[in-house]
Amino acid sequence: MPMVFHRRKDWQTESAGFTLVELVVVIAIASVLAALMLPSLSSAKEKSRRAVCKGNIRQLLQTLDLYADDNSQFLPSSKDNIGNYHSIRLSDAMFTNLVDLAGGNSNIFYCPNIVFGGGPVAQHDKYGYVIGYSYLAANIQGTIKGADTWDGPTKWTDPPSTPLIADANYWTLASSSLPALLKVAPHTDMGAATTSGSSFTVGLSGISSASIGAVGGNVGYLNSSVVWRSMGQMQTYAASSQSDGYGNW
Repeated sequence: MPMVFHRRKDWQTESAGFTLVELVVVIAIASVLAALMLPSLSSAKEKSRRAVCKGNIRQLLQTLDLYADDNSQFLPSSKDNIGNYHSIRLSDAMFTNLVDLAGGNSNIFYCPNIVFGGGPVAQHDKYGYVIGYSYLAANIQGTIKGADTWDGPTKWTDPPSTPLIADANYWTLASSSLPALLKVAPHTDMGAATTSGSSFTVGLSGISSASIGAVGGNVGYLNSSVVWRSMGQMQTYAASSQSDGYGNW
C-alpha cells in the first residue's frame, strides 16, 4: 500500500526557524551587548593587574631591604652598564644580583601590564636590563626646566616616606639613548597604552605618560608601604642623568 506524506501547515513551517530579519536583529543586539560589556571587563582586568603590580612592588622592597642589610644599609646602584642613570634600567650585574636575592623570581621586576613585544625597546641590551618599574635610588638631578628636582635615596635608613619604586610612567626626549619621544603608560583606565604590541610606545601624540592615557601608578616607599597615586597626586621629575628622561611619582 503506498505511503502518503503530509506537509505541515504553513504556519508551523514558518515558525520552525529565524527569518533573515530576525537573525539580523539578534546579531545587532548581541553586538551592542558585547560593546557594553567589553569596557567593564577591561576595567576589571586592569584593577586585577594593579593589585598584582602592587604585590610585585612589595616584593621588590623586601629584596632591596635584603640587599641593604648586606651592604651597610646602602641601596643597590641605579647605574646602567656604562655608568648612566635611567630610572627604568639596571646594570647586568645589579639585575642578576637582585634576582638572586629574590629567589630567582625576575617576574617581580615587571608590572604585568609591561610588554616588550615587537616594539622599539629590548628587555636587555648593551646598557643593561630594562625593568618594568622606575627605580629611584641615588637619582640626584639638578633643576631642569619642566621637571622638579628629585634627590633619590641612597640608603635604606633615609626618611621612610621617600619613594623608592614606582610604576614606570616614563618618557624620553629626542636625545635619549632610548627611541625619541618614547612614552610608557602602564595603567590607563583599560590597561597599558601600546603600539606594535609594546608598552614602550612611539608615534603617539603628546609628550608624557598622561598624554597617552596614564591615570596613575603604584608607588613603594622606604617604609615598605605601597600606595596607589593618581596622576594629579604625582609630580614630574627628571628620571635620567642625561637630562632626557622624565617620570611621574
